[in-house]
Formats: sequence, C-alpha cells, structure tokens
Amino acid sequence: MMKEDEFILLLEQTMADDEVKKTPECLQMLSDSKTRLNQGEPASFVAARLSKSISWYLVTHHYKAPKAIIDFSKSFLDAPAKHRGQISIAFWLSNLFHW
Repeated sequence: MMKEDEFILLLEQTMADDEVKKTPECLQMLSDSKTRLNQGEPASFVAARLSKSISWYLVTHHYKAPKAIIDFSKSFLDAPAKHRGQISIAFWLSNLFHW
C-alpha cells in the first residue's frame, strides 16, 4: 500500500472532484475516512474499510460510481488483504503459545 501521506492527498483530491461532490453517498464515505485518519486510525485500516464501502456502493448502484472514486480505489486494492494478514499474524502467534 502507498504511504499514509499519499493516501491522504489522494483522498482529498478525490473529495474535491466535481462529480464526487454531486454524489452525497460517495462524499460521505470519503469524509468518514478522513475523520478516521484525523482521529489517528492507521491508513491501512481506513483503506480496508473504505475499500469495503466502495465495493458495497458499486453493488448497490449497478457498478456505477464517479470515475475519481474508481481511480482512487485502484490505489489501495490490496488494503483489505493486508489488513486480514495483520489480524492472522496475531491470531497465529496467540495459538502458538496456547497450551
């Protein structure tokens, strides 16, 4: 995944897109993500959650979304897998020491 500052910059650029501004649901998804980042949540977790939200949005809107949303989401396609990987490491380690 990209660096956190790159993710934030792309997030802000996507929020500034005219087509995104006309789509309240998309703008809300992005605003929620920015709030989480501002509250100190790691960018990888925010990206994983946002990826899920964008996927759900696409399913419920016949796979149509502003181009800026699609382009932005391509920049962090691996975020959910990395998040699951981080969780599995902790789970594996906890089982390693479980007698």
